[in-house]
Amino acid sequence: SFTPIQSGSLQPFPEEVVKKLSWDQKLLYKLCVAVTRGSISPQLARTEIGPLCHARWITFQSRILRLYMTANLPVNILPKIRKLASYIVNIYFPMHMEIKYHSSITFGPLNLHKEINLITKNVKSRVERELLLTNLQQNAYFAHPHNVLLAMLGDVNIDIRREAVNIIRDIRRFNCSSIEYFLPMLNFKAKKYHDLCTMERVGNRWVYLNYLGDYVDITEPPLIKDSNIDSFLTHAFTSDLPCHTQSVERLVKVTTDASKAVCGRLNQSAEGMLVMKSRSK
Repeated sequence: SFTPIQSGSLQPFPEEVVKKLSWDQKLLYKLCVAVTRGSISPQLARTEIGPLCHARWITFQSRILRLYMTANLPVNILPKIRKLASYIVNIYFPMHMEIKYHSSITFGPLNLHKEINLITKNVKSRVERELLLTNLQQNAYFAHPHNVLLAMLGDVNIDIRREAVNIIRDIRRFNCSSIEYFLPMLNFKAKKYHDLCTMERVGNRWVYLNYLGDYVDITEPPLIKDSNIDSFLTHAFTSDLPCHTQSVERLVKVTTDASKAVCGRLNQSAEGMLVMKSRSK
């Protein structure tokens, strides 16, 4: 037996949803449920976990949960494993499923906003919470005005779509041609996803606060450039472009190997591209 981990984030999935999961996803889900209940069936305990590699993060999470449910863990290790197991059950797996079923690029800012809320709610240690939020700041691409505006144009609420249309109309009138791209400064206290990034109108320009603390011009999202933005007042913007793909996960190992082989971002990028090019032949 082991101490169950309480989770308000892990929601039960209908059987038809579970059936659509891959073997690795289904196993991780069952292990998460077992951890929250405080017991594991003999059959689940004997189930073989898939191979461990950099491109299959799910199997790594399953191993951590299985380890947590192992009897007689050393006293000095148990608290650390429990923290990892709690993160998986309360944040990692719920977000994995959220991204899986809200995979369009228009859901990117909403997924990011939910992850911030899950971290704030479930991570009690201030040091650990700040560490996780700092990592999100370093990867705050979906809080960039381009992505936030796309999400607003795809919102079911017409008032939010109208706000985005008015901002883009002002941007077109100013006709800013800057191509500089800066990560935004994340607003971790945002109540709504469209407040993740501080966007303000200064005169006839729209600017946003970047991670350096400077205000820079907001440009029109390339995906809707030259399109009839008034059409989004009657029909929400949609896109088949995903906010996350399995290809991203497959590249983790390539990037990791490249960082071990050469130094410097440019050299690592070139090394990774060479590997991908050799595989395509």
